[in-house]
Amino acid sequence: MCSVLLKINYVHQSLLMTAIRAISLYEVERNKPMPTHVHGVIQANLVGLLMTYRKLYGIVSEITLATNPKTTPDVCVLKQKKALRSESESKMQEAPLITIEIQSPTQSIEVLQRKAIEQYFPMGVQAAWIIIPALKGVQVLFPDGSEQFYNDGVIKDVATGIEVEVEKVFEDIE
Repeated sequence: MCSVLLKINYVHQSLLMTAIRAISLYEVERNKPMPTHVHGVIQANLVGLLMTYRKLYGIVSEITLATNPKTTPDVCVLKQKKALRSESESKMQEAPLITIEIQSPTQSIEVLQRKAIEQYFPMGVQAAWIIIPALKGVQVLFPDGSEQFYNDGVIKDVATGIEVEVEKVFEDIE
């Protein structure tokens, strides 16, 4: 009986290790799916559009936040303008002003909304943008529970004064 249990336990561990290996290191480290080509284009567009505000804010992509579990938004707008070379922590302690998540084909909008509500807002984030490629739309969530949806026009962030044309977010996406 004991040897049967050991064999079953070994089989379960082997299956678990196979499943773990199927998830890329990127996905494990960032707690999110691998990005697609569409995701990369949208992320590059966003960073480019937001860089017009770099004299006022820090604009960064793929920075891990000190949330539990750890999270890595696709793009963040920070209070500080300059990165400090002396920073040695791998997780950012200070809350970004804005987090931006680009929905991947394997993610539900609800998962991204829950991440904003349960992880970003409690740390002090003022707005969470969820980019929805299938709709060419942007949902903006706020800590007070309100939200806005844009599929045209200009996203206007009241806290920072940042304005982004929705059409430009999805430029070069068919």
